[in-house]
Amino acid sequence: MEHAMPPRHTLTEQERTVLDIIMENPFASQKDLAERCGMTRPTLATYIGQLTRKGYLLGRAYVAATRASIVCIGGAAIDRKFCLSSPLVTGTSNPATGYTGFGGVARNVCENLARLGQETTLITIVGDDLPGHALADHMKNCGVNTSRIQFAGNASTAEYIAILDDSHDLGIAVFDAAVFDRLDIDTIQRSWPLIAAAGWLFVDCNVSAEVLAWLAQKTREAGFSLAVDTVSVPKAERLRGQLGGVRVLFTNRDEALTLLEGSTATTSAAIAMALVAQGVETVIMTEGARGLTVADASGVRALPAYRTNVVDVTGAGDALVAATLSALSENTDTVRACRQGLAAAALTVGCRESVCPGISHEQISTFMKTHAGTDSQAKETAL
Repeated sequence: MEHAMPPRHTLTEQERTVLDIIMENPFASQKDLAERCGMTRPTLATYIGQLTRKGYLLGRAYVAATRASIVCIGGAAIDRKFCLSSPLVTGTSNPATGYTGFGGVARNVCENLARLGQETTLITIVGDDLPGHALADHMKNCGVNTSRIQFAGNASTAEYIAILDDSHDLGIAVFDAAVFDRLDIDTIQRSWPLIAAAGWLFVDCNVSAEVLAWLAQKTREAGFSLAVDTVSVPKAERLRGQLGGVRVLFTNRDEALTLLEGSTATTSAAIAMALVAQGVETVIMTEGARGLTVADASGVRALPAYRTNVVDVTGAGDALVAATLSALSENTDTVRACRQGLAAAALTVGCRESVCPGISHEQISTFMKTHAGTDSQAKETAL
């Protein structure tokens, strides 16, 4: 699937001239290009460097950026999940059923996007170990571009362990994510032409505050759309003060309040609009079984969740992110995109896997039609 290159309004007149001539003949020499552009070769080289940094050219041979893609940066992990067979009894062993698979917010979002037909690239770091290579192989088999996955020596692939109660709700989870400390600005910068050429960039707050600040700044300079997931309350703190330039923010109530340190907002509508006031274009605040609140400059709407049988809640939020972004990338309006996200989340909680293996546009569409006009999906409410 192909995407237009970043918007041309970010280019100077000279940059547009150079880009147009390059696109006419991408294999021309710098000497020929300089003559056609009416400038010296050093000057031409400067403009080519600027076009590459801005994402209009993809490195050598002057390959014009025309790929349709959503780049995902952040967590990739091994998921180990245990669902208690009866109410928790502390201080002793509890019977449970277990499942091991692949997880991590960015990885889950990326796999969901690939299953929804999007061209995706995953930028993450895993251990140079068997789990890390198995994770990368799985993503490749899903159709994801895995060329930007880094393998860290002397480090273990991140591991997420979740304990679900006997109602299948999350009781407690722990996450060993030390390897992500190596996912620094230099690592990401090496993929900058690919990132800048993408239609969307999704990043989760498993990356450092420094990386988030750098990406927010680069977003304000480039033409792609940035979506961010706050992941958890402690990790949401990394995004505080860096909301300008975020086109879509996925968060929940507690994480949103962390971003709004000192805010007196108490209602969902007030919290979401406070984030819009800080520079976020669209806030999508999930509220579990109640659904979500979506806010932008036009106002606030509450969308209820679909009712469904719950097998495992892990990964539901990531499916919501992926399906919403997939729809937005195809110019679907925000409310409709969020409805598709809610349907994807409902389908995912019915699976034991963190990414529902059968998820597709067709499955989401069928699910939404099946639930249309029933009390399981009430009309959105303006707040």
